[in-house]
Parts: sequence; structure tokens; C-alpha cells
Amino acid sequence: MKRVNLSHQDKVANGIRLFGNILIDTLNYDTFIWTKEILGPDDIEVWKKTIEEEIRKGKNIYNMARLCRVGKIDYLKELASKYNIEYYDSSNPKKYDELQAYAKSGLEGINTKVMTIMGTSRQSGKFTTCMILKKELEKRIKLGIVGTEPQSLICGIDEMVIPQTIETCHCASTVFGAVKKLDTKDRDLIIVSSQTGIFADTLEVGTGRGGGIISIAVLFGSKPDFTILASDTLDLDVIKKNISTIELLSGKPVIAVTLNSKCMDEEKLEESIEKLSKELDLPVVDVLKGINLDTLVDEILLKLKN
Repeated sequence: MKRVNLSHQDKVANGIRLFGNILIDTLNYDTFIWTKEILGPDDIEVWKKTIEEEIRKGKNIYNMARLCRVGKIDYLKELASKYNIEYYDSSNPKKYDELQAYAKSGLEGINTKVMTIMGTSRQSGKFTTCMILKKELEKRIKLGIVGTEPQSLICGIDEMVIPQTIETCHCASTVFGAVKKLDTKDRDLIIVSSQTGIFADTLEVGTGRGGGIISIAVLFGSKPDFTILASDTLDLDVIKKNISTIELLSGKPVIAVTLNSKCMDEEKLEESIEKLSKELDLPVVDVLKGINLDTLVDEILLKLKN
């Protein structure tokens, strides 16, 4: 996969544009990436038709739809074989089978420090925080990352687990297995990027989002030594509620808050960050704008020494 075309201009596509290690080329591409994760009833037929058309063009397929998989539809598999193209479904319900042995060995202990990035909501900036820290920390330490976003592998992340499509009884264990797999590779720190938020709606029926159930499963499965909270709000009560719950469930500290400031007042942002930091007695960081980013990196490196 060297040159790709994207199906949608959405959150996932933005992540690929910002952090992907591929070239987006709408004309001369070898791989078609379907980026829309959640499909409504009308989307499913569009998805099937689009995937079929791209296969007939001779394009490889990277499919990010959460509940619709090329590998589950016989005529698409047969078509892929006929045109000699490769397809990859990022949602893999059998991921536990691949990581079960690692999860079992992990019960004997994880030697590497683990940091999990939790969030207040779906678009709180967890993946962005992960990728900015990846860039900064790789200059200094040996880093391993477990991603839970479908673009993770495209962005150079080591292991990808899409927890929403894994049986609930195996979800946390699968994340834990991915952590242990990286633990065997002599890393200084393992980052786990979570999904949604602990208080996200669990009853979005039919969407495959999973809400807070998934967020908690990732937290338990990653067994972090410390965490970061990514937030899309400056609401002190919301942030404190999330911090106290994360610390209660994990038994470990939240060491910083990162902000998705996209919808925040730009002129008052630094003032708001300073105020929030004092109220929380924690570093508050805008990773994209670089506000207090060095402070966060130093704090993480300090945690690795202790």
C-alpha cells in the first residue's frame, strides 16, 4: 500500500492525513480505503457497491467499516480472487485467538510501564494525543503502541485491536494480549489509545460503538501504570468526574489532561489552560498547538524513572 484513495472526508480520514505513512492520490492509487466506521441501513448498500466497483478497478481494499466485512461476503471474496486483489478488514472478531497466548503469559507480569490514554468522549483527541506523543517520545525512548482506531496500522502503530467487534468476555484480554506482545519486544513504555469515554452512551443500538463498556474494557485490559485524560471540554466537573472514575477503576493516577480545543475560544485558550491546570493541579496540554507539550513529555519520562 503506497498510494491510496479515501472513501470519505471524516474523522478517520483526517487522522490518516495528519499521521499516515502513505500518499493520498485520488487518481493513481493502488489501494482504496473505506474510512466510515459506522454504517446506517442506507450506507450498507453503498458500501457493497463501492467495494465491488473498486475491486473491479483492480484496487486493493482496506476496509474500516466496523460491522461490514469483505471477508464475510462471499461474492466480494470471489470477486477479489478473480481480480487478484488483496483486502483487509480492520475489524477482526478473531483477534483474541491471535493474542490469547500472550494474554496468558501476561498474567505472570508485564515488565514494561504502560500508559493508557482515556477520553471524556468519542472525539476528545485520544488518537491525536497518542500520535503527537509517539512523535515526541520516539526521539528519547523505545516506544510500543496499541491502537484501537482502524487507521492505527496505517499510522505506524505496532498493534491494532478494534475492541467493539470482539466478544465482551474476551475484549479486555485481547487488549492485554497486545500489551504483553509488545512487552516481549524490549520497550521502555507502551501506550494504549482507548475508545469513546467511560460515560459515553452504551445504548446506541445497532451502531457497534459500545460506549462506556468498551472504554472500561480497554482500561482494565491495558492495566496501566498511569493514564492521561483527553478532553473535548473545559468543564471542570466533567473532567474531575472522569479523572476520579479512571483512578478508582485503575487504582493508578491520571498524570495530565490533554485538550481537543477545536471548538474552544482561541483567544482565551492559554488563559483557560492555565486556570484549569491550577484547579486540577495537573499539567493541561494542547498537543496540536504545543501548549505545555514539553511539560507532559517530561512528566512521562519522570514516571518511567520512578
